[in-house]
Amino acid sequence: MLAGMVKAPTTNDPTTKAGYPLALDRRNYVIKNMVITKAITQAEADKALATKMVVKDKRTPNGCVSTNKKGWGFFCDYFYRWWMAQETFGSTTYDRERRLKSGGYTIVTTLDPQAQDGADAAVRRNLGVNSKKARMLAVVEPGTGRVRALSVNRNFKLDNPARPQNKLSSNPAKAKLKIRGNYPNTVVPLLTGGGDIKGYQAGSTFKMFTMVAALEKGVPLGRTFNAPDQFQSNYIIQKGSPAACKGTHFYCPKNSVKSMAGVQTMWSAFGKSVNTFFVALEQEVGAENVIKVAQKLGITFRDSDDARRATKEGGANQWGAFTLGVSQTTPLELANAYATLAADGKYCNPIPVQEIKGPDGKKLDIANPSCEQRISTEVARAAIDAARCPVGDHSSTSKCGGNGTARETRGIVNAPVAGKSGTTDSDKTSALVAMTRQYAVAGIMADPDWPQTNVKMGHKEPDGINPPVMETLRDAMKGKPRLDWTPPSGKVVVGDLKSVPGVTCLPIDVAKSKLRDAGFQPVVAGVPVPSSCGKNTAAGTSPDGKSTKGGVITILVSAGTPTPTPPLPGTTVIPPPPGPPTKPGKPRG
Repeated sequence: MLAGMVKAPTTNDPTTKAGYPLALDRRNYVIKNMVITKAITQAEADKALATKMVVKDKRTPNGCVSTNKKGWGFFCDYFYRWWMAQETFGSTTYDRERRLKSGGYTIVTTLDPQAQDGADAAVRRNLGVNSKKARMLAVVEPGTGRVRALSVNRNFKLDNPARPQNKLSSNPAKAKLKIRGNYPNTVVPLLTGGGDIKGYQAGSTFKMFTMVAALEKGVPLGRTFNAPDQFQSNYIIQKGSPAACKGTHFYCPKNSVKSMAGVQTMWSAFGKSVNTFFVALEQEVGAENVIKVAQKLGITFRDSDDARRATKEGGANQWGAFTLGVSQTTPLELANAYATLAADGKYCNPIPVQEIKGPDGKKLDIANPSCEQRISTEVARAAIDAARCPVGDHSSTSKCGGNGTARETRGIVNAPVAGKSGTTDSDKTSALVAMTRQYAVAGIMADPDWPQTNVKMGHKEPDGINPPVMETLRDAMKGKPRLDWTPPSGKVVVGDLKSVPGVTCLPIDVAKSKLRDAGFQPVVAGVPVPSSCGKNTAAGTSPDGKSTKGGVITILVSAGTPTPTPPLPGTTVIPPPPGPPTKPGKPRG
């Protein structure tokens, strides 16, 4: 039959109603010609011709769209793309694909069914595959780079052009041209990037890179900044831009809520996600150094504009908004970047294979983790210590200073955790990274078809990004030991302590000058305090004694009246004798 189909395999397809009789005729034609060529006898031919042609109609699996579990297709596709990029399996993509399909290799992937199934259930909970919102999750193992799960609320499936299920693109320009979007069906690498997928803005999760850059420069976690509600930076942007201070060309970020204003440490600023603190910190250490840290942790710039801005020529040192996560990344890159810090600064290339054996049964080195130390152990541990604050855990010093932005994480996962949430302007994307010592889970929610969506991407809502990230980490951790984080050393926690000079009873301007000369940042308290010093002079400082070099010292302002001394216990207070009678005062209306 196969020999007879060669000339017209589609027309003679035996699995179709019209093609079956044609395929039967071609089979019989070949059998009769085999008698003429004396390949078989007439008796053998008669027996073959009398045999009913049975077609089981079991089609050959069509790549990753034929995975047994509907949620595993995106991981399968990532593995396929990884394999096709490895020169170990051939010098051309043709050779690599041929060896994958017929080379006799035994392959064990890194997919963790417990983590993958948990992620698949979580991303579809309260948000179906027909939503334009894509919940995209990646799970990476710290210290190895092994990718344990990739999941999104989409079907890994080719949409049938004859009977399409996909909705029109959410991008109005494409919808006008009747172009369909990537939901519910797609084979686009939404989670790992490639082709037209450049990534998604991950918001304040990028503040981590600023913190690491600062720690590398010797700025300790305890360093304080006075973070105003709005901060006028030295970064130059276009005058008149919505992000510029009014009437200037300076970048002028604001906090999401006014209550964030005030003196903050890295712990409290990271936990509350204080924008003005991190732009000021980025300005101190250099935006170009923050970008270098992101690159060391595996963030690539697929978008051409991002790639240009990340260079010296493109003005990396003026990219003030970088710390707020305005460049694009993927869930896999983000998970692996945070996993590097969870592994004490050891970066590992993401890999989808646990083991590969060749046709001879020998293991191939290509499946081994490829790792190197990119961040010092102490810096990584300090960054993790601050990253416990956003997700409801406690830093080793318990200096988180309030509730974190994703504080429910610790209780849901029931293990020591670290991480960070992120949101972009107008909530066009939302992100959350949550991790333990064993797993780093990064989730980004966006509209892949139209990044400039007018649909808000939520966080804590049932259909937001926080629940699936937390639940995926919880499910992945079932049956795993609860390992605590290693605290950082004192040097990266408090830095160099310097004596705070005494300024009591000095004029405020003199006190400020004295503190600046000692290497501190003076700020003046807004509410006067009782003091024996003259009114509107310095009543003292907070803190006093010693404090971190370069940190904020608050000057307390004297109200000019000492605090009344309370009587000793048991003392009888004798009122003064009454004076001469006075006229009653006039009633006040």
